[in-house]
Amino acid sequence: MSKIFKIGIILLGVVSIVTAVLAVFAFIGKEREYAKRVLLEDRLASTMGEKNKLESAIASGTKIKEQLEANIKKLEKDIESLSSQIEEEKESRKITAQELLAKGRDIEALQENLEKEKKEKLVISKRLEELQLDYEKEKREKLRFRNEKAKVEQELAELKEKYVNLDTIVVTPPADSGPQQTAEPVKEILKGRVLVLNRDYSFIVTDLGQDDGVRPGMVFEIREGSALLGKAEIDKVYDTMSSASIMPGTDINNIKKGNLIIESR
Repeated sequence: MSKIFKIGIILLGVVSIVTAVLAVFAFIGKEREYAKRVLLEDRLASTMGEKNKLESAIASGTKIKEQLEANIKKLEKDIESLSSQIEEEKESRKITAQELLAKGRDIEALQENLEKEKKEKLVISKRLEELQLDYEKEKREKLRFRNEKAKVEQELAELKEKYVNLDTIVVTPPADSGPQQTAEPVKEILKGRVLVLNRDYSFIVTDLGQDDGVRPGMVFEIREGSALLGKAEIDKVYDTMSSASIMPGTDINNIKKGNLIIESR
């Protein structure tokens, strides 16, 4: 009995071990299945998310496509309309080769006039520089004469103090030394001439300047003999010259170099 009992216990132990091993393998298999199931569920969830995104993108793309198709149809209609208008314009504005050639000649003439104006501008600029140099020279001569005149007047004053009955001495400056300082005369209306005419920018250059009493804002009449051609307003003043803008209502095409300008009052 003892041997049978021992064998039974051994068998029971073996069976228990086998059962335990089988249970462990079964547990491991279940864990693997569970892990696979979780992984599959994650993949399924990710796939569903991607699917939803794709469906949303497809829906958005469909709307955009529909909008683009509508825009394309509208553009096609606009193109048809423009094409029709272009054809109408072509029919209503047929330009012959002679007309094109005439326009080309007009352009060439305008270019030639432009070149002439540019050359004339250079000549005027040089002339202005020469006039400015002459003015500076004349200014220095006037200053020298005034200094000499002041010295003579001082000597006369000293002589008058010494000799009460001294006759009046009149000092006559040289003819080319400039104007004498005399009593201020009644202001006369300023008169001058047009030195330069610029039709492109509607202004003239006059031979009157700051030395003549010209100030910005003064208005001058432009005349051809007794005929009034228009008016110009002084905007920039130099020592011996000034520039004036042609005022509205004046036809600049009637003005030319040498026209008389008279101060307007």
